[in-house]
This record gives sequence, C-alpha cells and structure tokens, in this order.
Amino acid sequence: MLPDPFVLFIRHGERNALPPDDPYADVDLTPSGYEALAEFTYSYRGQVAWTAASPFLRCRATARAFGPEPEDDTRLGHHGPWVFDPVLAAREFKSRGTGGVVAEQMAGVTLPGMRSPEAAVRILLSAGFERIERGSGVCVSHDAVLMPAIAWLFGIDSLDGWLAPLDGFVMRIGRSGPVLLWKGKERLW
Repeated sequence: MLPDPFVLFIRHGERNALPPDDPYADVDLTPSGYEALAEFTYSYRGQVAWTAASPFLRCRATARAFGPEPEDDTRLGHHGPWVFDPVLAAREFKSRGTGGVVAEQMAGVTLPGMRSPEAAVRILLSAGFERIERGSGVCVSHDAVLMPAIAWLFGIDSLDGWLAPLDGFVMRIGRSGPVLLWKGKERLW
C-alpha cells in the first residue's frame, strides 16, 4: 500500500507481438498479460481515483484494469513527451530501431525531432501533476517513454535490462514537494 496521494507511472501489460512491418501497430495484451494485470491491480483496489493512458489499446486496457475509465493523454504516448517533430523522430526510429533510440536517450543524447531529457521528463510528469489533486492515480505509458525518463531521473545504472511490463516508478507528494521513487531510490522533484 502506497501513501496517498500517489501516481504510478507504469509500462502497459504484456502485449501481443508487433507486426515486423508496423512497429506502431495498436495491439492488445496477451492472455497472460491480462492475468498478470489482474494480479497486479488487486492490491490497488479502492486506492485509484483516476487513470490516464497513451491512446494505444494495450495502454488503455492496462489502465482500465485499475477501475476508472482511462483518460487518453498523448504525453504518455503517440507521440509522447519525447517527440516534437514526428517526421524527424520517425527517421531516427527507422534508422536506429526502438532499442537504438532508447539507448541514445538513456545516454543523454538529444536526437533530431526529440526533446532533451529534462524537457521530456517535465512533460511526462505533468500528466500526473495536473491530476493528483483528484487523488491517487495511474499513468500508463510505454517502455520507450519510461526507460529514458528513469535513466535521467535515477541514473542510467538504475535499469538492468529492458523495462518489464507493469514496471515503472511512483510519484508522491512529500513535505518538500514531489518525490519520485524507483526501486529503493528517491529523488525530490
């Protein structure tokens, strides 16, 4: 149980495979993804007043499992907080692949068509900041959005591999302002 109010910023549940020719396909969760999600959300029943999600089906399905109908929020995906020029960013994803783009961002590199880590993280966190007055909630996003944010907030060594489904970080309001928590690490914002 987390202290109120809190905001979970998490990756969507386990999804079906993306078609090789369409890395932006809108695929649903797998049956095991739905099972893991039901188990994960059980401990949050009654605590979540709102949910927000990237407009993709897998993110909306993940958010919906917490109870409240999700609000679509493009700061969480499509195009998310990192991309300001979709054409330039698409070229980077095409030439480097998602893993390559994420690795560069985690290293602090600002790629063409994309925002700096500080600017992108501010936009990402604003999805929770502007809702937390309504109580605790959940923001559901993507690995490619959350991994560079976690690396910038908590240090690149915080991630020991690719971000697992339903993994992410917590924001709560402390006496000195917002506090971000990730696997035993804490950062004032």
